[in-house]
Amino acid sequence: MTGVTLFPVLLIGVVHWLIPSLVPPTLPFGVRVPLDRAHAPVIDAWRRRYRVGTAGATAAAAVAVVLLRAPLAGPIAVGALLAVGLVLYLAAHRAIREAKTSEGWFAGRRQVTVVDTSLRTDPERYPWRWAVPSLLLAAATPVIGIVEYPRMPHRLPTHVTMSGHPDHFADKSIGTVFAPVVTQVLVTALVAVLAWAVLRSRARLDAEDPQAATRHRRFVSAMARAMLVMGACLNLTFLLVALPIWHLVEAAPVVAVGVPTATALGVAVMLAVVVRTGQGGSRLRLGPARTGLPGAGRRPAPVNQDDDRFYRWGLVYYNRDDPALFVPKRFGVGWTLNMARPLSWVMLGATLVLIAVGPLVGALAR
Repeated sequence: MTGVTLFPVLLIGVVHWLIPSLVPPTLPFGVRVPLDRAHAPVIDAWRRRYRVGTAGATAAAAVAVVLLRAPLAGPIAVGALLAVGLVLYLAAHRAIREAKTSEGWFAGRRQVTVVDTSLRTDPERYPWRWAVPSLLLAAATPVIGIVEYPRMPHRLPTHVTMSGHPDHFADKSIGTVFAPVVTQVLVTALVAVLAWAVLRSRARLDAEDPQAATRHRRFVSAMARAMLVMGACLNLTFLLVALPIWHLVEAAPVVAVGVPTATALGVAVMLAVVVRTGQGGSRLRLGPARTGLPGAGRRPAPVNQDDDRFYRWGLVYYNRDDPALFVPKRFGVGWTLNMARPLSWVMLGATLVLIAVGPLVGALAR
């Protein structure tokens, strides 16, 4: 069971190591900088410090999990590792922002904001073929449950330990039998909607990258497909969880091998796409652009608008004049909420309620 506990620690350590390479070069540690300053000494130094610090913290957390073997060792190690990463990030963010201000990196530069209306009028097509495995699994699970329902025993396990032994039981009912199916349906719908939203998300294009729109298109297309694959892996996980509850297979091998394998596959696919594309497609290798930047050859090339004032610590976006609900993250891969929009607070509150109510509902079902 140590391996299961160790997995999230090592995964967070890998993500910490990769993030500085995944963000666009003009956004190191959440600070907007001109492209010609992307490798300033202060930035390169903090990339090294961040990686060394998080790698050391990951090693220490992994050793603690292996040696202690306590139930809370894993969660405590994960929490400590996340805290170390946040502290190092904030230190790097502050140092780079101070250097940018003191050295006048944007002084006298022509700052512009780039948009591409075709991203709205002609978005990437929805990859329906990639949704087929998830839909098939979501359809197969209730069919199996309906066919086998009459032969199920009157008492069913509602929870199975990581070693494969049931520790809670409940009387057979529609609710206890089809709880995994309900979860599957909700996850399938959520992933499908999120993939649609990703394809129509607004891009923050780079004024210093003529191919930013192309990168964004390839990025959202790859992320949507990866999310649908992740949805299929989650649906497979719920099916594997349901089978031993329904007494159709032995719980131990499914819980010990099948569930972790299905989950790890989804994580691996998402991580591979993220590493290949980078945030907003910043890591994609494209051919030479057909046209240069506006103004190139006549006057100094433009740079991105210094919009740090809208990002608190480079993490929290707050802009009353921006109607967008979701905006690209500055540190990491994906999107974050515009906290100036009331709907963002509603969504955040609903998420917290679901997190709090979920364990309570599970306890009552037992």
